Amino acid sequence: MALIHPYIRRGFRLLLPMVLAGTGLNAQEQPVPSQQHLEITGTHHLRLTYDFTVVWPRGGGYNATFHLPIPPDTGTQHIEHFSSTLKGQVETDQAIPPHRVLTATLHHNNGDERELHWRIQITGLFTTHQLVDGSAAPSKNLIPAPLPNEFLASTESINWNSDAFQGWLDSSGLRRLASETPSRYGARVFDYFKAHGRYSYPPETAWNAAAICHHLHTDCGGFSLVFTAACRANKIPARLLVGQWFKTRELADKTLDLTGRQSHVIAEFFDPQIGWIPEDISSTLLKVPGHADTNFFGREPGYFFTWHTDTDFHFAVPQKPDEHVQWIQNPSLWFSKNAESASNSISHSWKLETLD
Repeated sequence: MALIHPYIRRGFRLLLPMVLAGTGLNAQEQPVPSQQHLEITGTHHLRLTYDFTVVWPRGGGYNATFHLPIPPDTGTQHIEHFSSTLKGQVETDQAIPPHRVLTATLHHNNGDERELHWRIQITGLFTTHQLVDGSAAPSKNLIPAPLPNEFLASTESINWNSDAFQGWLDSSGLRRLASETPSRYGARVFDYFKAHGRYSYPPETAWNAAAICHHLHTDCGGFSLVFTAACRANKIPARLLVGQWFKTRELADKTLDLTGRQSHVIAEFFDPQIGWIPEDISSTLLKVPGHADTNFFGREPGYFFTWHTDTDFHFAVPQKPDEHVQWIQNPSLWFSKNAESASNSISHSWKLETLD
C-alpha cells in the first residue's frame, strides 16, 4: 500500500472546537401555535458499508488526492460511528456551518499494487417521517434550532441575493407574506414547482439558483437549490441534503430489504414549531412508484443518507490550485497529469444492514 501524506488545502483549516450561542429565530418566527407536526414513520439502526475501487494507470510516479465528507448529524440521521480504511486528515472549510472533509494524498510507484480498495463504514440511527395535520403530543424534547446565521447565507450556488433571483421572487409572487408561517410558505413554493417545474436531466442551465429559477427545467439538485434559495431569501433557514436514497421495504420481522439505491439531493427548511421539514419535488414530478401518493412535501420517499449539507467546496488539486466542486455524492478523486484514464476504472458498491 502506498504511503499517505498530509495534504493541507487552501481554504481549509484544521478542525477546531467551535461554540456558538443563540436560537437563530427572527422576530417574525417566534413560536406560534402549529396545526401540523412531523410524525415518525420508521426508525432503524443501520450499518452502511461503502466500497470504492479504482485501478491506477500503468507505470509509476502518479499522485492522487481523495476528498470525502464526514457525514453530519441532521436530526433524521444520527451518526454513531464512521471509519475509513484510507487514513488522511480531517479539515473544515469556511461554510456556515462548516463541512468536515477527510483529505488524503497517495503516491503510486512502479511495483505498487494497481488496484486501490477503499472501504467506508457508517453506523447510526435513521428515521423517516412525514408532515401530518394536528398538534403533536406534549414533549419535553425541544426542537433544536439552527444557530445564528446557519443555513441563511447566499452562496455561489444558492445565490438568492442576485438581481436575477430577486426579480424571480417578485414575478412569481413568492415573497413571504407578513403572517405566513415557514411551513405554509414552503408549501406554497412546492406548489409553484408542481405547477411550473419540469424534471430534466441533465438540467438545461448551470446548477445555481439564479440560473434555474426562471424556467425550472432541472433535476433534483437544481430544484433543491431554488427551493433553499427561496426560503433563505425570506429569512427561513433551509439546506440541501446531498447523498444517497436507499430504496427499501420493511419485512415482517421489521428488518429492511434493500431494493435499490440512487444518488439524490433533497431540501429541508426549518419551522421553529415543527422542526426540519423535507421536500422532494423531483420525486413528485417523476411520480416515483411504490408509494400511496406522490406528494413528497414533508415526506421523504425512503431512508436518506446524507454525505453533506449544501454545496460549494474548494480544493487545491494536483492540476488546479482552486477547484470548485458543488457536491460530493461519491469520493472526489483527482489524479496528477496523464492519469485521467484511471477514472474509467472506478467502481462503487453499497451494503445496508439492519442492526439489533
